[in-house]
Amino acid sequence: MRGRKVFSFLLVVTMLWSIVGCAGIDSSHTVKEEDKKSASTAKVDSAASAFPRMITHLKGETVIQARPLKIATPYISFVDYMAVLDEYPIAAQGIETITRNFPSLSKRVAGKEILDLGMEVNLEKLLGAQPDLIIAADDMQDQYEKLTQIAPTIILPQAGDWRETLQQIAEVIGKEDKANSVLAEFDRKSAEYKGKLAFRSKESVLFVMYTGKEQFITWNDGRFDPFYKGLGLKPVDGANADGQLSLESLAALNPDHLFVINNWQSPIQGGVKEALKDSKVWNSMNAVKHNSVYFLEDPSLPGPMALAKIDGIEEIMNAMGK
Repeated sequence: MRGRKVFSFLLVVTMLWSIVGCAGIDSSHTVKEEDKKSASTAKVDSAASAFPRMITHLKGETVIQARPLKIATPYISFVDYMAVLDEYPIAAQGIETITRNFPSLSKRVAGKEILDLGMEVNLEKLLGAQPDLIIAADDMQDQYEKLTQIAPTIILPQAGDWRETLQQIAEVIGKEDKANSVLAEFDRKSAEYKGKLAFRSKESVLFVMYTGKEQFITWNDGRFDPFYKGLGLKPVDGANADGQLSLESLAALNPDHLFVINNWQSPIQGGVKEALKDSKVWNSMNAVKHNSVYFLEDPSLPGPMALAKIDGIEEIMNAMGK
């Protein structure tokens, strides 16, 4: 999904010994039988805070001896999940990108001391942060051995189901109760908002991102199910394909409500309404004629991020509940 500037294994190991010393890290992080037994028999209380614990992940099993206090995540989306759990990494991918482009998450990380590893993750910076745990995504599986030379490393899917990912990260850091509370509140609000939006149940809804030149992106892979199913929104008939959608194709779908998600990588000056204000095709659509085109500022909405879903139901309720 993105390139990374990768340092050689020898360089990473050499720097590791010089910065943290050989006594600070078990370079193998091999799961021993006694560790497995200790983790599997550990009594976990209602707050799910007992350690050691054994975590099964995409690269095997890792025993976490104590609740991690210095967590690094070289994957930008995991910053979102940690913030939802009121936990913040000491180092992470893309903090500057978050600050510039992701308003909801930016508010959460404001004032937190988080070392920016860059979008092309800098392993030297990661090493210098001296984390006691790394939570990485599956796009770094090929660098797993290098990461484990810095700290015990957990590899999770980068685009998994957001609820499952939240619970997985909660298990890793010992905050299962917080995750359960967040999900229960999300479900409670979804049910409440579904009832309040029942009067819109026969009006079709479509989520798109504008890429310029009268072209849109749409998705049909379940990423908007928390809104369609959770809030009882009606999908547009015929919107069965992901990918590019021309303005003419969008007009043919003719949704009653159109949510246009901020395209942070290719921002359109003045937004889609300004760009297409003189288009007869655009102005022929129901959503445009009835002033039911809504701009969603946070571009993380289509992504695998928990905060996008949690804040998203609020934005949709505010837009359609009038």
